Amino acid sequence: MKSTDALRIASDVGGTFTDSLAYDEERGIFQVSKVPTTPEDLAVGTVQGMCDVLAALGKSGREVSYVGHGMTTATNAVIQRKGAKTAFVGNQGFRDLLEIGRQERPKLYDYRVSRTPPLARRADRYTVRGRLDYTGTELEPLDLAEIEAVAEKIRDSGAEAVAVCLLHSYANPVHEQTVRSVLEAHLPGVFVCISTDIIREFREYERASTVVLNAYLIPIMDRYLASLETKLADTRSGLGLSPQTPVMVMEASGGLMTLGSARKKPVHTILSGPAGGVVASAEIAARCKLANIITMDMGGTSTDISLIVDSTPQITSQASLEGLPVRIPVIDINAIGAGGGSIADIDEGGALKVGPQSAEAQPGPACYRRGGTLPTVTDANLMLGRLGTTTALGGELTLDAEAAQQAILEHIADPLGMNVVSAAEGIIRVANANMERGVRVVSVERGHDPREFALVSFGGAGSLHSCAVAASLGVPTVLIPPAPGILCAMGMLMSDLRHDLVETQVRPLVDVCPEDLQQRFAPLLEKGVQLLAEDGVTPEARNLTTILDMRYIGQSYELMIPCNLHNCASAAWLEQQFHNTHYKKFGHADDSAPLEIVNLRVLAIGRRPPFSLPKLAEGDSVPPAQAQSGRRQVYCGPSNSAKPGGWHDAPVWGREFLLAGNHISGPAVIEELSSTALLHPGDYATVDAYGNLLVSVGQGDSHA
Repeated sequence: MKSTDALRIASDVGGTFTDSLAYDEERGIFQVSKVPTTPEDLAVGTVQGMCDVLAALGKSGREVSYVGHGMTTATNAVIQRKGAKTAFVGNQGFRDLLEIGRQERPKLYDYRVSRTPPLARRADRYTVRGRLDYTGTELEPLDLAEIEAVAEKIRDSGAEAVAVCLLHSYANPVHEQTVRSVLEAHLPGVFVCISTDIIREFREYERASTVVLNAYLIPIMDRYLASLETKLADTRSGLGLSPQTPVMVMEASGGLMTLGSARKKPVHTILSGPAGGVVASAEIAARCKLANIITMDMGGTSTDISLIVDSTPQITSQASLEGLPVRIPVIDINAIGAGGGSIADIDEGGALKVGPQSAEAQPGPACYRRGGTLPTVTDANLMLGRLGTTTALGGELTLDAEAAQQAILEHIADPLGMNVVSAAEGIIRVANANMERGVRVVSVERGHDPREFALVSFGGAGSLHSCAVAASLGVPTVLIPPAPGILCAMGMLMSDLRHDLVETQVRPLVDVCPEDLQQRFAPLLEKGVQLLAEDGVTPEARNLTTILDMRYIGQSYELMIPCNLHNCASAAWLEQQFHNTHYKKFGHADDSAPLEIVNLRVLAIGRRPPFSLPKLAEGDSVPPAQAQSGRRQVYCGPSNSAKPGGWHDAPVWGREFLLAGNHISGPAVIEELSSTALLHPGDYATVDAYGNLLVSVGQGDSHA
């Protein structure tokens, strides 16, 4: 791995736009691009955006030293059920494991609730004899002839991928490995993956669900990433990337994985879309001396909300997608259906609702003039003057106010008996209320007071709503980073390589000593070093962290407890760490209850070269004259007031002309290529040395 990356480039494929970012570190120059996502072939929009930013810098693909890539391909394939036909092989008697799942009722009082059907149909699920016990000891051998017969059935079914999950394989993978060998020998061209290659944890249902998800995604992700790799290397119509340039893919954990790893384990890219933005938010906020923040990533389809405590994103290994468990490390994100493209409608009870349905990239909001006729949040912002008709959205898309007005009038204003402005304001208030509830889920419901946090707003639409959402929660400060619409792409330039290794070893804590822990962690640590070496990470850039999953004996969930093997003096020390963590998370702890260790984890990090953010030229409190591009009528009220707003003659500022130290009072609109920010009356923004807008919500000119 290079000690420096002079020219880095990243691309983030969203539901509406594909964001690209290039950073020339030698000159300290960023270049951004926002092009419409190309659903028919995502690689086309990805490469187009990358070519655009390189052309703007006067650089070629051969000069690129690093490429980061994030996409929603895997997530969308699961949501839309567009993955590969997948077969499942399990133990005899456990054919319906995926159907039975857990006896959980997340919607206890919904009598119309329906369970998510498994990705592998019952007709495509097969079983074989053979059994291990919980220690990994063989109770019954496998029948190779039976496995060969199953292979013939899978071949006749036309399945593209096979997922194998056998009981207690986390303790001994030999049976799964044998099944894979037989299947691969009889099924050329069919992808076969086993659960112990993805996750060596107990709980067979979650493990089976995760490996089925991986198999379901492998064929489509393999094709997509192969297409992307070809287009990146193409010197004529593509990027012309050097074969030696590393291409890294964003993981849901906030780390990076190689292109080869992503093709084998695409399940790790599920829910990875917003991860880059969370990583970048933590880094940028830390430089502003803000350790506790709430991130709000509002894109075209959804808003993703996350909590960062002590500059560290919160990680969970108990995520789900469309009701399907995904047992991989994931940044804990609450996604809600409120984005710029969210459709406004009237429900059966005659009330205004916004989302979760979205106009997406095609046809998009009505004001895009691409065939969309339904009103969206973007149309409402345009009607209220918060977006302009003369400024090109994303640098190339101008908005049609008449189309937006007609959509809101026909579908909202007339049916509810109100004027267009009131209807547009109602749409915004409902969308903001949805986001406010989303923030409360990750903060108040988990014991955190949002008033003690700052809100970091990004995504193409986030800066239009962040001050109002912050005010409703009592959050005093909003941080809007430069180019907030492409912050997820920036996070891919800041992230490190990451491998998460886990192994289940359930045992009482009283039986544990430091020497025993070191011995049990040794194979995982060795594997972590091996994986980093294969990725080309030099020894000095490697960092390995040991973690224990612990719980009170009898509990059904665990807490992750960092465990430094050099400082871990005794079981008593671990016990105290667990009690402290449990109390902090749940507000209570039982010092007398016995504990047990459930899983051993190793986090293997390959540190990438540090990322140096460029600084702005310094100015005084008054922005330069050329920064104001004009004025326009903007409908808004104080961000900390529930009263209806009014029209204001507000200045429109070009963010690229602002200097460090400039002050801007609301009402005001601040425009840039990837996003537009709104300051309400009483809001007050300061530009810091890195170009961040630090907004004091509802503080007015008292800071002037």
